[in-house]
This record gives sequence, C-alpha cells and structure tokens, in this order.
Amino acid sequence: MTRVPVLDPGAPPRRRRRARPLLPGALFLVVSGIYIATVSGDPSPDAFTADFAAWHIARTGDPVPQISDFPLLDHNVIRETWIVETADGREAVGRAPGVIAVSVPAYWLVAPATISAIPGGVTAALLSALTVTLFFLLIRDRTAPRTALVATGLLAFGTPMWSVAADAIWPHTLTTLGIVGMGWAADRGRWWAVGLFGGVALWGRLHAALIVAVLGLAVAWSRRRPGIAVRVGLAGGALLASMSVWTLWMYGSLNPSSGYRAGDFAGQVTGHAFDVVNYLGFVLAADRGLLWWAPLLVVVGPAAWRNRDELPDWSRWLVVGAASYLMSQAVLNRFSGGDQFYGYRTSLELVVALAPALALSAQRMGERARRWFPAVAVLQVVLIAPGAIRDGFHTKVADVWWRHAFLDALVRRPLDMLPLVALTLVVIGLLVALARTDRVARLLDG
Repeated sequence: MTRVPVLDPGAPPRRRRRARPLLPGALFLVVSGIYIATVSGDPSPDAFTADFAAWHIARTGDPVPQISDFPLLDHNVIRETWIVETADGREAVGRAPGVIAVSVPAYWLVAPATISAIPGGVTAALLSALTVTLFFLLIRDRTAPRTALVATGLLAFGTPMWSVAADAIWPHTLTTLGIVGMGWAADRGRWWAVGLFGGVALWGRLHAALIVAVLGLAVAWSRRRPGIAVRVGLAGGALLASMSVWTLWMYGSLNPSSGYRAGDFAGQVTGHAFDVVNYLGFVLAADRGLLWWAPLLVVVGPAAWRNRDELPDWSRWLVVGAASYLMSQAVLNRFSGGDQFYGYRTSLELVVALAPALALSAQRMGERARRWFPAVAVLQVVLIAPGAIRDGFHTKVADVWWRHAFLDALVRRPLDMLPLVALTLVVIGLLVALARTDRVARLLDG
C-alpha cells in the first residue's frame, strides 16, 4: 500500500503551478446569490431585534431606540430575553455587539422607512458566502481540486451555514467567519491576521475567546515560538478593546458582555455544569442533535481521527478550541439554542472547526466509508435545503427532543416539503453531471 506523505504541521500549503483567481470569485457569486435568494423575511426574534437596533442606529445615530416602537416585543412573554438596561436606566436591545454593528451599513445604504429583516439578511448572506469562499481557499492547496469543491459545497449547503448563519444575522454569522479566517491565516503563518479574525469571532460571541486562546497558545507551544501567542493575543485583544468601546457607547459600560444579562448565564453554571441530559442533547436530541443533521461526521470522522497526526497542527487545535467553546456554551446556556430556526445552531462552530480536518482526511476513508459517502452527502444536503429555502419548517423548542423538523414536515406537510426535496435532488444531479465534464475538469486542473 502506498503511504500518504506526512504533512509538516508548520509547512505552508502546497501551491499549484497556476493560480485560479476566477474560481473563488465564481464560487462567491454563486453561493452569495443562493444565500441572498433564500434569506428569511421573518427571522427569529434573536436576529430581528438586532436588525431593529441596527436600523435605528442607521436612521438616527442613537444606539438606544424606543423599545415601544418595536411591536414584536409587545406582550411577548419572554420579552426580557432581548432587553437589557443601560447604565442610565433605559431599555436597549441586548445582543452581541457584532450582530448589531455589522448590519448598520446595510440599513444606512438601503434606508428603509420601516424595520425590515432583508438588509440584515443580505448582510448575513454575504458574510457567510465570504466564509465559504475562504474555506475553499484554505483547503484547495492541500487537497485535490474536486475534493476541495465537494467539501466546500457540503459546508455551504449541507450545514446550517445556509439555514442559520446565512439566513439572518446571528452570532454564528460572525463566529464561523472568524473560525475559518483563523484557520486560513494560521495555514499561511499570518499570526496577526489570526488574532484579527479571532476578534471577529469575539464580536459575534464573547466566549469564542476560548477558540482564539487555545489556537494561539497551543500552536505557539507546539512550535516553541512564543511570538505566535503574542501576535495573536495583541491583535485579538485590540478587537476585544473595540468591543468595550462599542458597549460604552451603546450601554454606558466598558464591560464587553453588556449586551447580555450576564447574571442569567452565571446563574445557570451551577445547574448545567453536571447536567448530562443537556450535554447529550447536542448529539442525540431529535431536532438539535448533530447525529441527526450531520451523519457525515460518522462517515468521515474515523478517517480524520486516524489521520490526526498528519494534519496541520492548527487544524487540530482549532477543533480543541471549538470543543472548549461548545462546552462553555453548554454550561452557560443550553443545547437547544432557542426557537424559530432550522437545524442545529449552537454546535455550528464545532462543525465549522472540524471541516478542514475532515476535508483533509477524506482521502483516508476506508472502503466502506467511501461506498457510503455519496449517499450520505446527498442526504445531508437534502435535510438542510428545505428549511433553508423556505421559512416555517422549524421545530418548537419544547419539542426538540422527539421531533425532527425535516421528518415532521415530511409527514405533516408533504405538499410543501416534497417539491423542495425533488428540486434539491435535481440540482444535485445536474451539478454532478456538470462536474464530470471535460471543461470543468480542465478548469479545476488549470
């Protein structure tokens, strides 16, 4: 048997003889076009309240809107979920700084007279398409061109990158961009950029600091180069400081966690730290468990484990950091991740962090896994696509342990679901046929 050469963890990616600048550009245009066409006009209040704050800032320059102007929160039984109190006692929208700030330019450019989720959704779509394109750039020089495209397509359309991160402005829109950006920069030895991308993740979720810290410190330790940790820490710290400037302006506090009622999360630590059911929910719950939405983890995961010592060191530490992040999420909150979204949400960072290791290990799959891979890959896209294309298929948070959104809609609303499944299968078939043409082969190998 021919042995696969071991990759030097610190070595830069292999460069192909001719650059293909058109392919990443075309990929971005296609992915962003699909994402924009399928953004939600009626997203979860988690996203829509951030849209409301961004719209108000773009119109008035005032970070504290009149919450009474936002009818979505009128008489809502969990109204306090989206409201925090400023230092001077006023009510303000409480969300992560990034999910508000990143949409302000779109609302300023479009200037809708009334609140709309579309400018925020388009922003999310473009940022998520950038994440997908950056992922392609990350892996294309370390693996075969077709493998890179297949892996990129599965990340883009076979995960909630499509149904959550690109659907509306969620924290995951920024954390996933930050994670992929950290991997891309680490692969090229650009440690200042690793810290900056880590800062992007922080703006989406403050405890994403765990991913940045693990990656920067562990790579510095394994390579015996403390300067790596210094560069990552300084750049990430600068973005963290900028968060404090934002929260001082918006909430009157330098505490970067001011966009949330931090006491609520701290109060849950004791109850969730040893809550086995909560931990199992991330994997086994019918609607929010990874195994039900991401069966490719079972197919490709063993190959990645066998290949772990041959992977670039940053890819291994990225997974460790994301796993630490997910554990902190489980302790601070809960696995279910709220309501009114399709697929899993709180586990998306781990899946995105795993994606480079899985893609770079695909050639090491055993014969059984190779046989299963095409069918399972198609299944994973079919599971995600209907809820990404159309709103309203999500499962209520009270039912996530025993109802799966796709299966539930297939049984209860077959006339809505089956045409979307058929459309997805037709598109996949056309793409497979196109990928086998000589022209595409020349493009990929060019």
